[in-house]
Amino acid sequence: MKKIIVSLVAVLAIAFSANAASYKVDNSAVDALIENATEVYNADFMAPATATAAANATVTAGSGVNATTALILNIFLGWCAIHRHYCGTAPWMWAAYLFTGGGIFGILDLVDFVMLVVGLSDGSGVAKFVNNPKFIAWL
Repeated sequence: MKKIIVSLVAVLAIAFSANAASYKVDNSAVDALIENATEVYNADFMAPATATAAANATVTAGSGVNATTALILNIFLGWCAIHRHYCGTAPWMWAAYLFTGGGIFGILDLVDFVMLVVGLSDGSGVAKFVNNPKFIAWL
């Protein structure tokens, strides 16, 4: 039991210490990259990508999040909301899932699993989960 508590405290300490304030951005380097960038636009180049995305609509939805990957993450690590983190939800969601036992004693994890399976079958994918900051994402 002591090992679990120490491990949980260590994970929380690492999570809270890794914040955006500790990273530095060199604005002059970013400006130089933007100035030296080449704009690429070609309608013929964009058309095949759009057709491919439409053909794979049942697997991928929005901002490059793959529904199959989210489902696999939910199966193995759903109790700690790794699938929600992958979909771009709030960064504190893992803590809420852990402290509520997998989302209200595993109920949210189970409903997330069902919603992902339904999303794969009806073609909506992970649209309800992508960048959704709510604890109950499917309401």
